[in-house]
Amino acid sequence: MSYRSPAYDQAQAQPPSALRIMTALLVAFVMVSMLIFLAGRLPFTPTPLANTGATSVQYVTQDTQLLNTYGNTLEGNVHIPIAQAMKLIAERGLPVRDNPSLTP
Repeated sequence: MSYRSPAYDQAQAQPPSALRIMTALLVAFVMVSMLIFLAGRLPFTPTPLANTGATSVQYVTQDTQLLNTYGNTLEGNVHIPIAQAMKLIAERGLPVRDNPSLTP
């Protein structure tokens, strides 16, 4: 059995003094203030990130393939190669919409 003095029991039972609490708060305030003050003054050198996305060559390749092939779009429209479309327009002409208000 260990012997404890009454002064030890009394010290354990007392809450911290107001002076001790104020000192701890002041120290914490000064430390946080210094961190905020010095945050903008520290040198920062950004590191470049690796570009893992699609490159412009990939976009051009996809678009060129789309423009030179037959197929359906996501909206349900049919597309034909540009060269074929130009031949059809040269043979048939541009489509004309009938507008009754423009006829004499």
